[in-house]
Amino acid sequence: MDAQLNKRINLILTLIVVTATVTLLLHTTEFSMGLCLLTCTFVAVVLIRDYWLRIDLHQMIGILFLLFQIALAIVILVESEDFFAQVYILILIGEFTFHHTRNRSIIFTLVSYACCVLSLWISHQFPPYEQIYYAFPRIIEYFAIFGISFLAKIAFQQKNQLAKDNEQLRMASIELERKAILQERTRISREIHDSVGHTLTSALTGLQTAAHAIGKNHYSLALEMIDRTRENILSGLDDVRTSVHLLRENILDYPFIPELVLLMDETKKQTNVEIAYEIDTAIPDLSPKIELTIYRALQEGLTNGIRHGSSTYFQFSLTYHDERIRFMLSDNGKPPFQIVYGFGLNAMKERVADVGGELSISNQEATSGVTLEITIPFQTRTIERNEQNV
Repeated sequence: MDAQLNKRINLILTLIVVTATVTLLLHTTEFSMGLCLLTCTFVAVVLIRDYWLRIDLHQMIGILFLLFQIALAIVILVESEDFFAQVYILILIGEFTFHHTRNRSIIFTLVSYACCVLSLWISHQFPPYEQIYYAFPRIIEYFAIFGISFLAKIAFQQKNQLAKDNEQLRMASIELERKAILQERTRISREIHDSVGHTLTSALTGLQTAAHAIGKNHYSLALEMIDRTRENILSGLDDVRTSVHLLRENILDYPFIPELVLLMDETKKQTNVEIAYEIDTAIPDLSPKIELTIYRALQEGLTNGIRHGSSTYFQFSLTYHDERIRFMLSDNGKPPFQIVYGFGLNAMKERVADVGGELSISNQEATSGVTLEITIPFQTRTIERNEQNV
């Protein structure tokens, strides 16, 4: 139970007990020092239980306190012969019901009522049919208090559960927002890495070609390569600006297959590498996320092959068979002794995993360069495309 609410309930019950005690002592016709001592003892037990010992009524010691109090309340009821003495019993029934299960509370209520009736019967020798009517209707009051307390308990539990659910929902919302921000940052960093990495690699290769041409007095070729490099750098800057201001999942500006072809053609122009490619005519319409994954994988594969493997020849294929898209890019570059997943390859792996695909990179033979293979499951109707260039 909430500590603040528990304090309020204890304060209200204490005020009711004190008020009932004062009213009882003023109202009863059987006032005596013994009755005064009993009622004061009952009030003292309540104060000791709630404010000194702070007894948890859910535990066994709490049950023992309640049983002692119910016995004391019955003695006060018999001694005073006053209705206000029953307030003690009703309060105890309400407390027990609020802190314990329904079945236990029903038993406690019945036992309290039975003890009350038997005590009055034995003490005052009730005739069977003349005065016993005074005791029997009290069961309605007892179970009315039980019902009210039980409903209050359910209402409190529901409110408490709702508060917990709201708190969990708030924490989940904060965590979701944090993850969304992190994913957005990761996604934009991937875009910048892929765009800048490919642009700089192409620019570096173009400048090296221009320098080589100048060394051989081929000035026209050098100027052409410098112009191409300049255009490539400007295009790369545009890609970076787009990535920085990215607010949603990036989609390609042009149809998917022509965009792939354009990427390979631009790479060939800028770096003087050869790229043979074959794209299946049965490639289906893909989601923007899958299209971007394939585009960035091709871009990163070409960049890594040129920069790290000094590749001069690439072979690319994109096919669709058995409801799977298969991406394969091979080069003739120098294979690394061990493939290390840096930022670019990790970004590619995460992209592929996000669309439910699998990524593998192999360099089994020393003369075969590196092969990048991606498979992505995809189900949709297919359309015919004709794109092939070797």
